[in-house]
Amino acid sequence: GKYDGVILATGAKPAIPPIEGLEEYFWAEVLEEDNFFENRKVVIIGGGLIGIEIAHKLAQRNNYVIVVEMLDEIARGMEMIERAITLKSLDNNENVKVYKNTKVTRIDGRKVYLEGERNEVIDDVDHIILSVGMVSYNPLEEKLAGKIPVYVVGDAKKVGKAKDAIASAFEVASKI
Repeated sequence: GKYDGVILATGAKPAIPPIEGLEEYFWAEVLEEDNFFENRKVVIIGGGLIGIEIAHKLAQRNNYVIVVEMLDEIARGMEMIERAITLKSLDNNENVKVYKNTKVTRIDGRKVYLEGERNEVIDDVDHIILSVGMVSYNPLEEKLAGKIPVYVVGDAKKVGKAKDAIASAFEVASKI
């Protein structure tokens, strides 16, 4: 058949930071509470909304959690009252450490190397969780370009909020 075009709404995928030695990790966005580990030493790279929520839940399961955030603010995007309650809970939990203005520079086996406000090596890390945001996932646009009109919408075009994805899809649908 003949087609007027292809709409690509392939979404986004978790970002992977360029950290030397980063090989085994979990993505915060795909961790399910039923599968949370217990009694482990966990480093969470990224202290945004999802990273802090995961830290809070892991701490409740008796894990020792270290959150490493490059910026000077954590839990960005969290609703104000929920943020205050969550941060107070983390502050009062001796099994949670939050390092701001710090980044992971290298991982060597179970050692995680930090640079910034905290220049140290964290030993005996059991798990690493990535929570550094999402990037557009659009593997087909290049392959289809020139063969058929291609319209990229939603997170595949630019990671954002649901209302932005709906607006971009509506705009494309009205053109076709």
